[in-house]
Amino acid sequence: MEVKITENINAVIIKLQGELMLGFEANDFQEAIRNCIEKNKKNVIVDLSALNFISSWGIGMLIHGYTTAQNSGTSFKLAAVPDMINETFRKIKINNIFQQFDSVEDALRN
Repeated sequence: MEVKITENINAVIIKLQGELMLGFEANDFQEAIRNCIEKNKKNVIVDLSALNFISSWGIGMLIHGYTTAQNSGTSFKLAAVPDMINETFRKIKINNIFQQFDSVEDALRN
């Protein structure tokens, strides 16, 4: 998995690419969330448009990121969730935990 981070005035956009599977991959993701909080950004947007697969470990990583952001008063949004991954979220009944948007632009507007 590759993590690409971009920032704008109010948000940090974290783009995850490839396959979200193993624990060591979470370090860059969690670091990006911590940096967002330290810089007083009020929005974390996780762009999943280029994600091919997510394991239970990857789902746990997203939930941990969500909890970390929420506990600091930062919003946590998912953008461009692929249908296959969204179906996984529905099957395990976590699709209602995350705010989801069709695109990063939609997430930035809301």
